[in-house]
Amino acid sequence: MWHLTSSGGLPSTVPPAQREPPLSCDLLVVGAGPAGAAAAAHARLRAPGLATWLVDQQAFPRDKACGDGVGPGVVARLVTLGAGHIVAGRRPIERVTIVGPSGATAGGDLPPVGGNRPVGYVVPRVDFDAALFHHACRLGAISYAGWRMTSLDTSMPGHVQVRLARAGEALSVRARAVIAADGVRSTIRRCLGVPYNRPRHTGLAIRAYVTAPAPVFQDLEFPFLAPLLPGYGWVFPLDATHANVGVMLDASRYRHSPASLEVLLAQFLRAHAARHGAPLDLHGRKAYMLSFGSQLPRLAHGRVALIGDAGSQVNPFTGEGIAYALAAAMLAVDSLRTTGIDAPRPFAAYERAFRARFERHFRASQFAKRLARSRRFADWAIRAAARSPVLVAKSTELLMGEGTTVSPRSLLTVLTHGWRWPAAGGSSRPSVVRASNGGVPWIPRPRRRRATEAS
Repeated sequence: MWHLTSSGGLPSTVPPAQREPPLSCDLLVVGAGPAGAAAAAHARLRAPGLATWLVDQQAFPRDKACGDGVGPGVVARLVTLGAGHIVAGRRPIERVTIVGPSGATAGGDLPPVGGNRPVGYVVPRVDFDAALFHHACRLGAISYAGWRMTSLDTSMPGHVQVRLARAGEALSVRARAVIAADGVRSTIRRCLGVPYNRPRHTGLAIRAYVTAPAPVFQDLEFPFLAPLLPGYGWVFPLDATHANVGVMLDASRYRHSPASLEVLLAQFLRAHAARHGAPLDLHGRKAYMLSFGSQLPRLAHGRVALIGDAGSQVNPFTGEGIAYALAAAMLAVDSLRTTGIDAPRPFAAYERAFRARFERHFRASQFAKRLARSRRFADWAIRAAARSPVLVAKSTELLMGEGTTVSPRSLLTVLTHGWRWPAAGGSSRPSVVRASNGGVPWIPRPRRRRATEAS
């Protein structure tokens, strides 16, 4: 018997090999990581009449290299998806610490998102992804874990033709709409002829898990080390003695780096151990790639939408991606509902909504990233943040928020209210000068060179 709808098929927990595949579905989601699983779950919640398939070339659980951070925006969307249980019982984290190249530090609370309590978690992706995937399946998405998409044909009216394969088997699928959540080197993106990001809009990272002999891990920590700028390292605590650690930098910078990712990670861990006085036991190293939103591609392609890593929906400064992936997943499904799945361009509203919501934030993040290329500036900014509640709030919004209050202009305005350059012959470090009106500190404009100096 052919399963034409999710309601007519066998339960989604039955492995694909034990049931005959359907000939067609309404919504085909390719890629069952956070973006794809969220899209499938949201479709089952908001449009239960749509037969929704969830395809992934791997079975779950499976490891995925990541920093494992689950910020306030992710938490809020998990609750909306009915998946708040994924973080239930885990250690909540409420603060971020930023460390400059010189060791200067600034700290602040996580930013609230959507009026919710500003709290985050660290959840290994092997657990997070499996939990969200199974949640989507329990809601009625039909699982095709273990199947790989091999081709895509968008030339036919009213549907998209997709071919799936696994171990000597092939399946041809007619889908009324397709959501591509198949990763940073998306097969669907390539089939659509959308180029992958250029090296300067691509990141490389390596993560590992560490164990400390004594409790040393508390806040989410972002050390900005000179060899990585404008990239950074991270320490995300699973508990007081275990953490996810890693380093990230631009692919264009890595091309000219004399050190491998493994060496950069080792240097970072030595610096961390020296600062905290505790050696770390390391395991689970894994490298990965990020596709930054500073080169956001076209997201809506007729009956196909790109979301998550496939749509380069990653913060160019911090590498955060899950919050934007979940937002994109929900916006794409909402676009199908409001526009109609049989419309010629059912995802056009999704693209407009995503760009309106996040493009300015990505621009602000890219602007901050350009500034952070300078070691001296990175130190100044972190020292300023340590003295200015306004600036530290903007900093945490850039790192863990979603940019509702941050733009390149607002960021520059705040930065120019914290430091003053020293007079000639003065200290090489900027000094803080309070504004005469008692407001935020005024800061650094560089001393203009005289004409003779300029020549």
